[in-house]
Amino acid sequence: MKTLLIAGLAGLTLIPASAMAAPSAQDVRDARHHAVEERREARDARWDYHREVREYNRAHPWRANFRYQRFTVGQRIQPVYYSRTYVITDYGRFRWSRPGAHQVWVRHYNDALLVNTRTGRVIRVTYGAFR
Repeated sequence: MKTLLIAGLAGLTLIPASAMAAPSAQDVRDARHHAVEERREARDARWDYHREVREYNRAHPWRANFRYQRFTVGQRIQPVYYSRTYVITDYGRFRWSRPGAHQVWVRHYNDALLVNTRTGRVIRVTYGAFR
């Protein structure tokens, strides 16, 4: 009788472990559905960002009297590149950081540059921001 009771208890302890060993088909379907939703949200966010850029480009047509040059962080640039004509005031629209004292975001063709207006040095560059 004692042996039968021990065997029964041992059998009961193994049943929940074997039931939890493999995920159910419903769990797998839910995980796949969640992954599809995540990809859809990422795609929609990407589309929203590109729509914002298109709207900005329509409202602020780009005209430059100089040729393109790929600027890098730390490079000193001339004041003509960060004159009032090229300053981006609605930097929050593109989720860029707020410029500090004596700093401005400027547009250089499809790039955005954060420039220190006292020294003329480039602090940050976002390449292809206006594509």
